[in-house]
Amino acid sequence: MIHTKNRFQGLFIPHVTPFDESGALDLDSLERLTAHQTAIDGVAGLVSCARIGEGPVLGTEEKRSVYDISGAVARRAGRLHIATIAPQSTDEAIKLVRDLENLPVDAVMIFPPLLFAWGKVEGDLKVRFFEDVTRSTDMPLVLFQIPVKSYWYDVETIGRIARLEKVVAFKEASFDINLFTDTMKQLERQNASMEVLTGNDRFVAESYRLGASGALIGVSNVDTQRWAAMDLAAQTGNFDKAAGLQKELEAVKELVFSEPIVEAVARIKIVLQHEGLINTAAVRRPQLGVSDAEKKQLLESYRQLKEHDHRPSEDSTKGRQSATAR
Repeated sequence: MIHTKNRFQGLFIPHVTPFDESGALDLDSLERLTAHQTAIDGVAGLVSCARIGEGPVLGTEEKRSVYDISGAVARRAGRLHIATIAPQSTDEAIKLVRDLENLPVDAVMIFPPLLFAWGKVEGDLKVRFFEDVTRSTDMPLVLFQIPVKSYWYDVETIGRIARLEKVVAFKEASFDINLFTDTMKQLERQNASMEVLTGNDRFVAESYRLGASGALIGVSNVDTQRWAAMDLAAQTGNFDKAAGLQKELEAVKELVFSEPIVEAVARIKIVLQHEGLINTAAVRRPQLGVSDAEKKQLLESYRQLKEHDHRPSEDSTKGRQSATAR
């Protein structure tokens, strides 16, 4: 299995996992959704069974089905597929990663084991975990900085893990601009080849200015074309355009990730169902979903956003009037 680190650049979508009315996996909707997402110019790949994909509430065989379908769709479209796992021990991590070697998976993103947040945990334990896993597989790995301080990898530890050849990318989702900046400086100092994919939807465009080579953000399930356009602008060094798109997308982000944030998945699914990409907006407990009143308000707000997007700007209206006058 030969992989190069620079393939892991661009926009990666941690897609939702659709369910039918009975609560079972809706694999037809999953295939339809992921085929739509991978057909969009600028989308580099899919990420399955992450938090937005409700990985924590999926069974082992269910995850395997999702990995298989998402991976097959990504391969047909010439995109990458990252599978997400949440092991609680080194042995479990190795077992899960080895199993994924037999599926259409290009890399594995690892949620930090719970022990990583058990009091003050030194970097040696975290580094050793990745050393042990990389010694046991040829599968490329993705480090995941989740937005929970007790789980954070400190800058020095990130730098040490980045030296491991098989750790090809890092999803940085601390939501802390100072930690992100310090991390990017550290990786630059050591000339690390590990790619950095920002998960900080509050400052995606700024992340590119600071050296990120892509984004891995759940909100990109909604208005995907514009998130992809932001990435394409940033990849060509047009950071001002990327910042402008970030500003345009601010309303979408606030709509999806209002409190309680745990129900963001439900809101995303409501929009995707409305757009005909999945059949139902069902989520798994302990998520409760949103009320009918919030659903109505959500769709109305989203409709207004889309109408505003297609409304001609004052400058373009003046341009047409001027052309008519001529």
